[in-house]
Amino acid sequence: MTTKYDQEVTHHDPKEGFDHSEPAARKITLFVIVSVITLVVTILALQAYFEKIWNEAVYEKVLSVPGEEVGDLRSVSNWRLNHYEYADPSKTRVRIPYERAKELFLADEAAGKTFYPAKPTEPKPEEPATPAAAPGAPAAAAGAPAGTPPGAEVKQENKK
Repeated sequence: MTTKYDQEVTHHDPKEGFDHSEPAARKITLFVIVSVITLVVTILALQAYFEKIWNEAVYEKVLSVPGEEVGDLRSVSNWRLNHYEYADPSKTRVRIPYERAKELFLADEAAGKTFYPAKPTEPKPEEPATPAAAPGAPAAAAGAPAGTPPGAEVKQENKK
């Protein structure tokens, strides 16, 4: 008998059955599923931790640190609040420290020299508007002086 093999192939008896030394497929499948789930959870946890650390580092190093210009502006503002200086190049206005300005303002207020020298007054109550004249009626009453609003009462003197 010629075969494609150089030696004779022995066939086993089909009555031998299943080889019980083989691994259990269910246990292997369960192990693979548990391993994949554990791997996915680990990857997601590491990614969340990395993003948290990254965001904290960005905030500390970039967002919370004011720029050099902001620091310069704040130092100039603080200096101007506490020192005298000319406010314009023509040297016609002088900037004074905040505390001194507050003292001067309170002294002026106590002396009655406020910027707006007016006594507090109550507003006048609004008077109801007079009814408007009818559309065909004359604009001013007879004998009313020029410039008198329509509907205004005019006192006429009787000269005898």
